[in-house]
Amino acid sequence: MAIPSTSKCVLVLCLLNYTVSLVASDERKDAPNDACSEDIRALRQELQKLRQELRIQGKRIDRFEKELATTSHHSRDSRSPKKNHFSTKSVEYKDEIHLKHNVSRNYENYTNSSKRTMLPRQTKSTFNNVNTKLHRITRWKRDNTQRISFYANTVKDSINLDVHHTLIFGNVVTNDGNCYRPSSGHFRPNISGVYVFDVQIVQCYPRHILRTELVVEGVVKAGHYTGDSTHCSNGGGMAIVHVNAWDSVWVRVQTSDGVNRVAWESSFSGFLLYPRK
Repeated sequence: MAIPSTSKCVLVLCLLNYTVSLVASDERKDAPNDACSEDIRALRQELQKLRQELRIQGKRIDRFEKELATTSHHSRDSRSPKKNHFSTKSVEYKDEIHLKHNVSRNYENYTNSSKRTMLPRQTKSTFNNVNTKLHRITRWKRDNTQRISFYANTVKDSINLDVHHTLIFGNVVTNDGNCYRPSSGHFRPNISGVYVFDVQIVQCYPRHILRTELVVEGVVKAGHYTGDSTHCSNGGGMAIVHVNAWDSVWVRVQTSDGVNRVAWESSFSGFLLYPRK
């Protein structure tokens, strides 16, 4: 597309304006002349046409400049697909030590370097290594946020327990994730998943039995038996159950003859096996 020559139009327009002004001045000085008046009208009409043409040419120039800018923008985009691809990749990885910023800055330094000698295969290998490291760090961060485990012993109120009495294991040894509540004896995870629980009950009243049970949100998931021995006896078991986030898990007395004593060696423990909705 050729750019219209507006300078010529402007020059002609100025000359016509000047001519019309001279003729109009002569017309005011001399007596009215019909032929001169006709010439003035013709010049004014021609001047009006030139003004219209100048406006049209100006619009064409504006349209041409917009098309040229759009074409240049697309050309720049087509010449740098790798940079756009890498920028898209960099947005997908975020972590607390600003790796995204560092990777983007390193790539920018690479693209702006005038002395780079890396081959395309080497460049691709470098980007793959960066993506691999970012993936490892992201996975490490995710794994650390999902580490939940606890272990507690020493039951409070451990003598002559009634049915449905909650066993509160007050001595907390391990509590990764801080999901076990020693004040209530309840375990409340913040992640839904499959959990492994272990209950061990030591009963030290000879010839008396004590049954306990593992409860998840009021539903019994496992039972344990201990007692009926001439000395202290041990009972318990392990259970693998699914627990929703913020559900309560605890141990309570299932049946009792009213005469019992739970020793401090009794314990309640558990951990997240794997997350699952």
